[in-house]
Amino acid sequence: MSKKTRAFIQRKFEKELEINKEKSREGLHDLIIVLDHLKGNFNIGKILRTAEIYSIKELHIIGTKFFDPTPAKGALKRVKIYWYNDFSESYERVKSLGFTPLTFDSKSEDYLGSFTLPEKSAFIFGHEEFGPMYDKEAYSDIKRIKIKQYGLTESLNVSIAASISMYEYTRTHS
Repeated sequence: MSKKTRAFIQRKFEKELEINKEKSREGLHDLIIVLDHLKGNFNIGKILRTAEIYSIKELHIIGTKFFDPTPAKGALKRVKIYWYNDFSESYERVKSLGFTPLTFDSKSEDYLGSFTLPEKSAFIFGHEEFGPMYDKEAYSDIKRIKIKQYGLTESLNVSIAASISMYEYTRTHS
């Protein structure tokens, strides 16, 4: 990415963040999406766009300071976002609001859709290569689930997994 392009995207990002501070509102559904140290590429924007479409309560972004807002198609202006430096801050908010944290792990035995999602759910999505960055032993109450897959590829793209999970939550709680 050229310096000129990066500067343009940075200005767009900052402008939309300012609008977010004034105009964003909690969504209709008691669902929190937590993005734990995702790369600042197109995935965050796509997840944000889906979060706005499904009207989630709020979105937490941990450890990522900047991303290209273009794929969000304006959703950065409307979705209630909380920014955190580390996972513990987001986790504390999730728990204090009475939400059940769930993370996606391809090694889990429990499938999304095979049990009733709690009314107040918080889906945690980890880094695209390394998964969630939090210490799994320190947060042993976080339920691990996976999305049923039939092919040989080990995992879905994080924005696709987030979209499927938001759909499943709203399908069962609407």
